[in-house]
Amino acid sequence: MTPLGLLRTLIKGISENTTPNELAAGAAMGVLIGLVPKANLTAQLLLVLIMVFRVNVPLAAVVGLLVSLVSPLVDPITNAIGYKLLAQTPTLTPLWTKLYNMPVMPWTAFNNTIVLGGLILGLILFAPSFFLARKLARVYDEKYKDRFTGSKFVKAVKASWLCDWYFKMGAN
Repeated sequence: MTPLGLLRTLIKGISENTTPNELAAGAAMGVLIGLVPKANLTAQLLLVLIMVFRVNVPLAAVVGLLVSLVSPLVDPITNAIGYKLLAQTPTLTPLWTKLYNMPVMPWTAFNNTIVLGGLILGLILFAPSFFLARKLARVYDEKYKDRFTGSKFVKAVKASWLCDWYFKMGAN
């Protein structure tokens, strides 16, 4: 998707029929997927969850992108969490061995300390980010949504014949 397409999708996603819970779930899923490295089955399964559940997909994409940009700074923490679970907890060793010997599980990269640590940290941060985003979404809904959707910029992006032409040409 092009930057213009992402901007248009984001504007439609946060200005049309969305509830604060959908926006908050999108933001929380964005935090979760943003902390997990993307080249594995775990990240792909999280993307499927974003598509299956009723969450705001554009907001999840933007938050996921922003968290992904910051996640290298958090890698020492996620590495420590993953290392603690994978190497320093002997009671979990039989579980990891059994999972690794299952047919598809190695593709999830659960045996990578940063993947496992990012997943665990994302799950820990899921509820706080959901509740914070829901509070912010309610404030946005009550105070700023009408002003945002009525702004000249949003109206221009939504109604622009140039944007419509661009997206029709891009679809071919």
